[in-house]
Amino acid sequence: MRVVIVISILLAIGLIVLIYKRESDISKMLLSFGVLGSILGLALVGTVMRSLMPLFLTHLVALIFSYLGLIYYIFSNKKQWIVWLLPIATLLFYLLLAWIGNEHI
Repeated sequence: MRVVIVISILLAIGLIVLIYKRESDISKMLLSFGVLGSILGLALVGTVMRSLMPLFLTHLVALIFSYLGLIYYIFSNKKQWIVWLLPIATLLFYLLLAWIGNEHI
């Protein structure tokens, strides 16, 4: 599993650099690296949700969709903001559940 994650990160970095060399669009490159960094950050932060396994699996699926949205943006130059925000929605839902659960103790 870790090999697939490392290969997908390297693939995204390689695609970003190749498309930048072909199109010379620095704003697209910077946005792509920013989105990739935020996806990686949300993947690291999302490990706190392991106590709720169904929500954690939903978060992983949202991360995969975000990554695919990034690849789609790299090739077609159409931003996918809703898809990129899905992992944040799962984290906010986890925080809501944790806040509601701790309120009644």
